[in-house]
Amino acid sequence: MKILHTADIHLGAKNSRIPIDKQSIIKSENLMMIQNLFDMAYKDDYDVVLICGDLFHTKNVTQKVKNNFFDNVKNFSRPVIYIKGNHDENFEFENIPNNFIVLNEMKPYIEINGVIFWTILQKEILFRDFDKSKKNILLLHGDIENSTDNDFVNIKDINQIPFDYVAMGHIHQFKQYNFNNVPYVYSGSLFSNGFDECGEKGFVEINIDEKKTNYKFIPFSKRCYRICESDITNINSQKGIIDKIKNDLENQGCKSCDLIKLILTGYFEENTDKNINLILDSFQSKYFYIEIEDKSKLKINLEDYKNEKLSFKAEFINLVENKSELDEKQKSKICQIGIEALKGEDLSI
Repeated sequence: MKILHTADIHLGAKNSRIPIDKQSIIKSENLMMIQNLFDMAYKDDYDVVLICGDLFHTKNVTQKVKNNFFDNVKNFSRPVIYIKGNHDENFEFENIPNNFIVLNEMKPYIEINGVIFWTILQKEILFRDFDKSKKNILLLHGDIENSTDNDFVNIKDINQIPFDYVAMGHIHQFKQYNFNNVPYVYSGSLFSNGFDECGEKGFVEINIDEKKTNYKFIPFSKRCYRICESDITNINSQKGIIDKIKNDLENQGCKSCDLIKLILTGYFEENTDKNINLILDSFQSKYFYIEIEDKSKLKINLEDYKNEKLSFKAEFINLVENKSELDEKQKSKICQIGIEALKGEDLSI
């Protein structure tokens, strides 16, 4: 059996920090990607699609989004097995296609072609009816590592059960674990909705037969959110900074379709020509979306201030350097921060 495992699609979600026109493009693209996913699944002969929670971002998703998704499910015609997540737990499913199968307390498992798909919502049934002579896949939504997460799932009482595969959702990055030779796998989200979930997005392909179970991550999302850094230390011109950023973005694998948060780091001289708006303007046509966070600091040459006459800066430096309880590294750091404060610069803390 060939199975597609996905989760955390969050249809209806938006990233409000990007411009409205970009939001609209991404929302339309995401709907198109859902169609592409089911078209691909049908063409490549996937027998079952698993959706391990958070299909919709809220219960108030638009009718257009719902119709689009369920039309694709219906056209796929093969089983689509779903469990609720923390975002869509209050969503009510009405008039859904017959091949969209919701596993819940009332229907805790289903068998398809000799493979049993389980939830843990009725553990007594799971322990009682588990059949080792058949293939068994568990669907989970929650955090199995962080017990402080409101959606923590304690697997201590089930990780001895010899499932052939545990399909998980809630964590938006592809992750894999192994407990007692059972793969516990987060597919990650199908596409990203912000800079808190950067990197490639996709789904997991599972191939299961009588002898073994194999799985692999398949990249699928058109765009990636990326957080990149560029150190502009010792670069004194606007053109030099732009060229350095260009090389850094290319070296960090950024593509024109990506959404990028660029963080400037390092130290610049007092006479450096650096205009963030002009730098940003140089890259806005090259990438789908880019924003800049400037964490670079003014380089303070303490010797230039030590000999100033009638200067608070010189008095401050001399005061710090006469502190015998401080080592040289501490004195240098305190002087740097103090001069930044006196000059009205952001502090290097």
